[in-house]
Amino acid sequence: MKPRNLLLMLPALCALASPAYAGSFLSGGFHSMDPYVGASIGLLQYDESGLPGLSPSVLMVRAGLPLTPFLGIEGRLGTGLSSDQTNGASVNVGTFGGAYAKGTVALGPEFSVYGVAGLASVNINRNFRDGGTTDTGLSAGIGGDVHLVHALALNFEWTYLPSGRDAGRSYDSNLFSVGVNYRF
Repeated sequence: MKPRNLLLMLPALCALASPAYAGSFLSGGFHSMDPYVGASIGLLQYDESGLPGLSPSVLMVRAGLPLTPFLGIEGRLGTGLSSDQTNGASVNVGTFGGAYAKGTVALGPEFSVYGVAGLASVNINRNFRDGGTTDTGLSAGIGGDVHLVHALALNFEWTYLPSGRDAGRSYDSNLFSVGVNYRF
């Protein structure tokens, strides 16, 4: 099985495993059932065959709603902050967005891990080959939340974004981000 397919199965496994953890952590994977908003900054890792990796910076906002203590939905929107260049090749992110299911498991009262899977769209601008592109497809990721105070949590995540082709060459993009979430 491909590693990407295993990653897409992670949220489902979190949701299936959650009843086993229910007795240990009464609040479940989500610290509460309240909706939340958040903001993150990160680096999009752009890898295309024949080029060194490029990492433009991005800004993302998110809004989520827990449906059960272990499963929720989340929407995300983002834009590029800066471009990255090497050997005359430059890449930046136009916009991106996605809709995800989120499976969460608490590993303690202040720390939880999660997996997300859903659909995303990413607009990437390049100054080489075919230029800009917008790719839409499956996206998945893993991350964690560290609960700091009553309604605030530090968030970190790795997300696989839709891949594509540029003048016959395939490329992948992944997003590494750090941010904060605020529960209402």
